[in-house]
Amino acid sequence: MDIFPEDMVSSATSSPASSLYSPSPSPHGYGSWVQELSHDQQGVRLIGLLYQCAAEVAAGALDRANHSLEQITQLASLDAPHTLQRLAAVFADALARKLLSLVPGLSRALLSTANSGEAHLVPAARRHLFDMVPFMKLAYLTTNHAILEAMEGEKFVHVVDLSGPASNPVQWVALFHALRARRGGPPQLRITAVHDGKEFLANMAGALARDAEALDIPFQFSAVEARLEDLDPDALRQLLRVRSGEVLAISVVSQLHRLLAADDAAGRSRLHVPGSSCLTPVQIMARSSPSSFGELLERELNTRLQLSPDSPSVVSSLSPQSSPAAAAKLGRFLQAVRALSPKIMVVAEPEANHNAAAFLERFEEALNYYASLFDCLERAAAAQRQRWAAERARVERLVLGEEVRGVVAREGAERKERHERLAQWARRMEAAGMERVGMSFAGMMEARKLLQSLGWGGSYEVVHDARGQAFFFCWHRRPLYSVSAWRPAAGRHRLGGS
Repeated sequence: MDIFPEDMVSSATSSPASSLYSPSPSPHGYGSWVQELSHDQQGVRLIGLLYQCAAEVAAGALDRANHSLEQITQLASLDAPHTLQRLAAVFADALARKLLSLVPGLSRALLSTANSGEAHLVPAARRHLFDMVPFMKLAYLTTNHAILEAMEGEKFVHVVDLSGPASNPVQWVALFHALRARRGGPPQLRITAVHDGKEFLANMAGALARDAEALDIPFQFSAVEARLEDLDPDALRQLLRVRSGEVLAISVVSQLHRLLAADDAAGRSRLHVPGSSCLTPVQIMARSSPSSFGELLERELNTRLQLSPDSPSVVSSLSPQSSPAAAAKLGRFLQAVRALSPKIMVVAEPEANHNAAAFLERFEEALNYYASLFDCLERAAAAQRQRWAAERARVERLVLGEEVRGVVAREGAERKERHERLAQWARRMEAAGMERVGMSFAGMMEARKLLQSLGWGGSYEVVHDARGQAFFFCWHRRPLYSVSAWRPAAGRHRLGGS
């Protein structure tokens, strides 16, 4: 059962300000009015308040947005017992940060150290996410299956892992076993991993070397200490050490969207209004004499953004589309990949439209998408009789919460979580000179077998797309991830480096 029943979502989407947003309670009555609502009424109220707050943030209406946030915090918290309450707390945090970001100096001063004390907990939270929901396991399995089929009969194989934070040695240990079992024995295998963590790369190298030796697989490991978005497309062949005579396979899980981020200059200028500059709170104070700091912020937002509550230009000024430079960055990277002549490139991405130009569209898509993921985590914890409750809380706060902030609160170069649906990725890949490689029925059956063996059948599904060329991983029939495979178009599959 979804967190948002269809009738609740549709009503919230169609009229958040009228049907769900009731008159504000008295400021003296905070707390008491909450107790008068049933659990279902609180859920309906929360959804309405979230949509209302998002609209007010988009309009730069500080006082009204602040009032909505105050009400949301009466109903929601990260430690609440119900999933919708925790989801609402995460989105309220993102909306508050979005509002603060309109005054960059204030935002930087308040948020520069926020969550930094928990950064060391993120890798463990990612491991918990891997254990609690099947999406990464399915991505690794189907990617490996596609690589295995493409590399049938090849003697010298080079696999490049571009998954960064989503990379896991478990994926390649599983590939070792599959290659060892193939007819004719395993090939000479080299894996190159791109990751910005030196310790992670060292641990990965050691783990894979031990397993390769135990399985008697000729193996080499190469490390590239970098983030995917920092790789120079013009030097890709040298960075990845692509050699003549090797057959190349590329795996990228939940990272390619990061190349859609706008460049720094576009990010810094996103709120520029002719005749104004990016002001600090002190500079703002020098220009005005408001009766309160709230009035100061309201005045400055209206001046800098030239806002009126009903202005249709508000959304576009807050949520620019990816700049041509950003699109060019992804295009250059994909063209550089194509020039390496991989026999296969397997791409796994969230199946969501979190790169929409309009802020409210992006917010609505994110709210429904992450509601499904929160629901997945809640069911996993419940299945373990809440033994995973602490782990679930860390995943919600440190992994999904950060993604929500990336989608909702940030713009320009800072907005890395630019997830797009497979149809849009297909257009981008084809524009870069790539063509589809069909994902086999056998791969889908292996994925379904994995779901059954781990007790995840029923709510989770693996389905082919309409053309039978990609996989979708679904929760209650809603696609949450896609996996597709690509190669250079026009049948040019020459060996890497030749």
